[in-house]
Amino acid sequence: MHQVLDNLIDRFRRAQDLAVDTLLHDLSIPLPESNRAWPFYCAANGLHDTRELNGIGIYAHGYGVELKINDLVIDFDWGDNGERDGFDAWRLWNFQAGNCPEMECSHNAVKDWLETAFNEGELIKDTSLYYDPRRRAS
Repeated sequence: MHQVLDNLIDRFRRAQDLAVDTLLHDLSIPLPESNRAWPFYCAANGLHDTRELNGIGIYAHGYGVELKINDLVIDFDWGDNGERDGFDAWRLWNFQAGNCPEMECSHNAVKDWLETAFNEGELIKDTSLYYDPRRRAS
């Protein structure tokens, strides 16, 4: 795996775990059963109209959520079966640009690195998200 991608996935996954912990414990938002269940939960609980809860910035969208926790901004989608540890090129690149600009990589580079890592068997994938078997959520 490309060294920058490996570092980026590691940082993203740590932030993603913090975000999920924040959703569960600080915001009392349960994990969805699936990515398709998430929009229904958000609609039923007014999350689409909420921009902050308990001092945490929140933007619920489509199959995912963006959280602003202090200076950290993390945006991710839930997996097909509610997995909380997936990522795609856009979210990795967006995370890098906002949280670790010293890494300097283009969106196209991240896309290429992900595809190469997937083709070499280093990552797995569902419909739209990649997963790193070494960094799965427990």
